[in-house]
Amino acid sequence: MQERKSNNYIIENILRQKDLFLLYKGLIESNVWTLNRTSNGGDFGTFPGFIIQEGATTYNSYWSGYFVSLFEKINFELEKKYNFNLPSKIKRIHLGAKNDSSYTEFHCDTQEPNAYTIVGFLTPVWAKNWGGELMVEEEKINFEPGKFIAFKSNLRHNGVGQNQKIPYWRISINYVVGE
Repeated sequence: MQERKSNNYIIENILRQKDLFLLYKGLIESNVWTLNRTSNGGDFGTFPGFIIQEGATTYNSYWSGYFVSLFEKINFELEKKYNFNLPSKIKRIHLGAKNDSSYTEFHCDTQEPNAYTIVGFLTPVWAKNWGGELMVEEEKINFEPGKFIAFKSNLRHNGVGQNQKIPYWRISINYVVGE
């Protein structure tokens, strides 16, 4: 079991780079993206997004099956690394894509005290100088392919877009789980 230095649970290498390339290609070729997504219904910037599951409604069975299975793998790794299990009820699964002109503000996913957010970085190639960090409260977490971060959903956070034009979208998965 690893000791944590923050309020976040970080797991790296959930997906191999080969799998990230296949996943990225499959996602960007899906015709299910909307261009006007916002975080938590906010009025602070839009970005391409893809709602996979919201509550009991599944919008895309294929991707829902994939990401529900991936959630189980994440939870297994959290147990192994931190002796911690996330709540098992998936309340939502969303994808977001950002580029150098994307902008969002800090927000909370929910105020439920026992809910957790899991953010995963799905872009297969990333250079640190491209930016794209996840900010959770005051902590900056670098965007690294295949990294997943779990934290309480009532913590303020923001996924920053890249700081320059690059050949990839900054794609991340966002789960909210609870009781």
